[in-house]
Amino acid sequence: MKDFQSGFFLNKIPYVKSGSGPNPIVVLNGGQAFVRRPTPARALRDARRIARLLPPGRPVYILGYEPSPPADYTVETIVDDVARILRNDIGPATVMGISFGGFVAGRLAAHHPDLVKALILMVSAHRFSPEGRRSIDRQIACAWAGDFEGFLDEFGLVFRRPWLNWLIRLRFRQEGKRLHETMNDPVTIVRGLNAVAGEEFGRDPSWLARIAAPALIVGATRDPFFDVAALEETARLIPSAQLQIFRNETHMLPVERARDVAKVIARFLQKDREATSGGM
Repeated sequence: MKDFQSGFFLNKIPYVKSGSGPNPIVVLNGGQAFVRRPTPARALRDARRIARLLPPGRPVYILGYEPSPPADYTVETIVDDVARILRNDIGPATVMGISFGGFVAGRLAAHHPDLVKALILMVSAHRFSPEGRRSIDRQIACAWAGDFEGFLDEFGLVFRRPWLNWLIRLRFRQEGKRLHETMNDPVTIVRGLNAVAGEEFGRDPSWLARIAAPALIVGATRDPFFDVAALEETARLIPSAQLQIFRNETHMLPVERARDVAKVIARFLQKDREATSGGM
């Protein structure tokens, strides 16, 4: 996928699109989509990185989040936005949620089963790990105080490779005073984070049983935000789900092991297509 188009659905939700035709894949991006100030160059970089995970020959829509979310912004608000886009603009699709986007993708599949043909939760689950929830709370506190260095420090050890962690810390230091130019405004960041931290997702996971679509959950043993217990619980509670866990990998699994993750996704989608067509 080389050609990307970008724009807004309903003057509200930004997107990047590649390809055309049947069997669309809709990707709900991670939290960086509202943490960093959106620019066309950043959207294009995200799109190219995500496209490496997906099979060729299918149209892909990568959705962001409302640029100016309201004070009562919740996951349900985002689910309603995405459902409206699918119903009016795209049609039923395979839906992949990355990290933060997995919360939205899961709820979308449960509340609107007619719109989700297959579900992929990428480094995501139906709830945070205990450490992941504490990290989100620290991020909210830092963002609200305008402490962007403290905010980004929460991501200082997200890579498996030490030299990549060193590079990301160096990048944050080099940005220094420019952080206020590259980061979104604190209100937008806090409202986005509160959308997932404002409720206790693990308290009542019964909604997972309403997911009718075949599901793939991909995670890592060293992910600080979604631990193995959360991943296993999600896979157990979705009626038709399979779980793929990469040992000794972290939350940046889709970046560091993109080729291997792409193979897992391709196998899942191929099996789903064969099952849907009756093995033809």
